[in-house]
Amino acid sequence: MFPKISIIVPIYNASKYLNKCLDSILAQSYTNWECILVDDGSTDDSGLICEDYSKLDTRFKVIHKDNQGVSAARNTGIKESTGEWLYFCDADDKMQQNGLYILIRLTDYGSDIIFGGYVECNEDNTTIAVPLTKIQKKLTKEEAIIELYQPSYSNYEGYLWCKLFKANLIKDNGLFFAEDIYYNEDRLFIMNLLSHSVNNIRYTSSPVYRYYWHPQSASGNLEKQWDSRFLTDLKACLMMYDCVKEMTPSIQPKIFAKEGIRASIKLIRKKLRKSPKGDLTIEKELINTEKKYSSYKDTILFNFFLRIRQIKVLFFITYNKLSYFFRQENE
Repeated sequence: MFPKISIIVPIYNASKYLNKCLDSILAQSYTNWECILVDDGSTDDSGLICEDYSKLDTRFKVIHKDNQGVSAARNTGIKESTGEWLYFCDADDKMQQNGLYILIRLTDYGSDIIFGGYVECNEDNTTIAVPLTKIQKKLTKEEAIIELYQPSYSNYEGYLWCKLFKANLIKDNGLFFAEDIYYNEDRLFIMNLLSHSVNNIRYTSSPVYRYYWHPQSASGNLEKQWDSRFLTDLKACLMMYDCVKEMTPSIQPKIFAKEGIRASIKLIRKKLRKSPKGDLTIEKELINTEKKYSSYKDTILFNFFLRIRQIKVLFFITYNKLSYFFRQENE
């Protein structure tokens, strides 16, 4: 079987990068896909580029809409999709040529969600980071939750574009993106899907995507100036914690979710310093939230669980390297 994959690309003023992104989709070794290009009110040539690709290949479908943000654009793509599986791609990045094939072959295990690896690159295409080792395994729901907070083989696992999702899991449960969340909306979306999935998750560190660091991106702009929308990062972390509490009685995922809240508070304080006035009201809210979700016991448990994970990861990486070495020696 070759199930159809719907690739959803939200686009806003991405003409500088869009051709390379869409060319990487055209170059996919797995060919049973449709690509829904959601032009979110672009004021540059992005809309025209989308139309050109739809004429070049009928698998590209173009939707032009008023600007409402990336979450609304993704939701539009979900509603218009017809594939059995959904994949999200950003307009300023590129897919690995075998990306879809690597992910779709793992759907034979009956999973609803597939985690893949990725490569981080500078804008000049130089590599910043790659997966620490090659591994493929099954994840329980609890293990997947922890990966979203403390990844084993990458810098961050909350991204959308290195994952494949069963379309029915999203559509049948009405699990769309929260359009009032501007930061961390992707990890919140994944967490909501995990809460409704009844199957194990498949994981591979094989890269399926090339993620580019652009100074014009949302994260890049945030480094330069304060944006009050970043407060929604904390809101997303609080919603994820509630989701984790409902999902599992295990203490370890909850400890990592609490640490996610504390990390968000620290980051907001750091970014708030870039505001010319600061905001005492925001600081008061941060203090109250910190008191509610911080304790000496939680800190001890987090450091303990983190150390255990680090030891396990180090063991697996060392084991894989030694296994590869001895295989080479015996050949």
